[in-house]
Amino acid sequence: MVKKLFLVALAALAVGMAVPSTRVQIQDYTVVPVRDWIGSRLAPGRLDAMANQLDVRLGRGDRLPDTFFPSWIRRDYTGPETDPWGNPWYISSSRSTYTVGSAGPDGEQGTDDDIFVTRSLEGVRP
Repeated sequence: MVKKLFLVALAALAVGMAVPSTRVQIQDYTVVPVRDWIGSRLAPGRLDAMANQLDVRLGRGDRLPDTFFPSWIRRDYTGPETDPWGNPWYISSSRSTYTVGSAGPDGEQGTDDDIFVTRSLEGVRP
């Protein structure tokens, strides 16, 4: 029963995507929210992995990078070079913490949809 309902829904979506006037409406209302939802689920794990790799770097006596230039991302981070929305990751630091983050779906840093991880620098540096 569930399999049949899924096939009917899939067929309805295929028909809707075939008609140009409905294709725009389907993409506007379904693709963007789903992409943002997936990105908001992927970004925290990637930021946590990035912070873990920065902790290793700090533990061996290296400094934090001033910015996440693509060369540092390619050399020291094993994940993607940009966040799920195609924007560059960012890093900021204070005397006792550092923050790695993504500007989120809107692409603007410092707004409510930003996703970030903050870690303490206490006890990390030798």
